[in-house]
Amino acid sequence: MQAVKQRRVMTVVQKPGSSKKDFGEVGFHQQPHASYFVFPRPIPAGTNSKVVGIKYDLIAEPTVKDPVSERELRPVKKSRPPGPTRRHKPVQKIFNVLLRREAVIETSITVTARTESAAKKKAIELARTQLFETSKAVLRTEVKHVH
Repeated sequence: MQAVKQRRVMTVVQKPGSSKKDFGEVGFHQQPHASYFVFPRPIPAGTNSKVVGIKYDLIAEPTVKDPVSERELRPVKKSRPPGPTRRHKPVQKIFNVLLRREAVIETSITVTARTESAAKKKAIELARTQLFETSKAVLRTEVKHVH
């Protein structure tokens, strides 16, 4: 943040897949596909200045104070205990599953009425008086929720 206050930071926007060249803006502007360059001295430019023609080969990488050796980067081999290997059985979990089970019977009923809505009401009243034979029903089961 001290470099930002001293105007030593430049944001370089590199849009992948774009035919436009990279450009820089003086200051720290957080955005996707951006790199941030810190200079040793303040950048002499206006607040909304754009920088073009960036020479990436002149950029110096900072030296690392505590470098990682190649040996530390190698994967660690796990040592096997002597004897046959044991495989653990998968742990069984307990779930509560909410099911909806429906029995559907489609029945055709003939009624006499003045309007369609009146015919619907009469058919419902008549169906309530009839037995609901589950042996002729189509059963449907669906999972509503698992937790």
